[in-house]
Amino acid sequence: MATTLAELAINSQDKLKQGFINELITDSYILNMMPFDDCLSANGTSDLVYAYKRVETGASAAFRSLNEEPKASEVKIKRVTTKPGILSSKWEMDRVAKTAAEDLYELKVAESKNAIIRKFNATLIAGDTATEEKGFDGLAKALKDSSTEFTSAVDLTALDKPTALAFATEMDTLLASLTRDPDVLAVSPHMATVMNAICRYIGMESLTMDDAGKRVQHWDGIRIEKLRDGALATNDIYAICFGLEEFHGITLTGDSGINVALPDWSAPGAVKSGDSEFVCGCALKKTKAAGVLHPKAATSAQG
Repeated sequence: MATTLAELAINSQDKLKQGFINELITDSYILNMMPFDDCLSANGTSDLVYAYKRVETGASAAFRSLNEEPKASEVKIKRVTTKPGILSSKWEMDRVAKTAAEDLYELKVAESKNAIIRKFNATLIAGDTATEEKGFDGLAKALKDSSTEFTSAVDLTALDKPTALAFATEMDTLLASLTRDPDVLAVSPHMATVMNAICRYIGMESLTMDDAGKRVQHWDGIRIEKLRDGALATNDIYAICFGLEEFHGITLTGDSGINVALPDWSAPGAVKSGDSEFVCGCALKKTKAAGVLHPKAATSAQG
């Protein structure tokens, strides 16, 4: 069953959890937009394995003559199994410090949330259980050697109009390879700056205001989401279509996939701890529901 984190917050009976989830989706457009299949259970002997079929090549159709058998088309499907990771952020604080500096306590709680967002975004893109066994596999691994993986031939170190037009053509190729217009382009802050400059060269409107009065960057009407604080450490551009039959998250049933624990300051012990956890993973049901444009040269992203 598909659900969103906003729906999980509404249905949760835990006010603390509600507030935490609402802050997650307020600060992360991807977590706000991404549907989750909340079908996994941590009860009993469940090993949290999520199995699904990924459509790599869809079916085809053709006309036929009277009294002629139609030709069968083959759908290329890859069977995939994945496991969500238990993403945790724990903090500690002396009870004296809590009394003396209430703002420090609030800061630790807020940073726990920010850490969850950063790590989720980073793993959503570059997660690889071969190198981080406790995490989950991300888009980079799913799109490796696929029909929607492209590498740019354009050097963006020195921009001019011909360069900008050449890059725009490559972006058109990336977007045309997908099953529909993507919901978001996930990029590093540095790449977002470059794309904004390219938009100015080619006369494309790139900035609008959302309902909250915040500036939102777009590429040809598609939202650009900057994955900050090193969450995306390359200048790749990931185009993503969200949907339960496209690209979506996976988590536990109900609201059990997110937990927040705050310390009991009245209990014995000088140093208290709190933590937040998010049981999360992702699934790419169709190869053409996501794509990536790699830069011509591998450079470290800034921001």
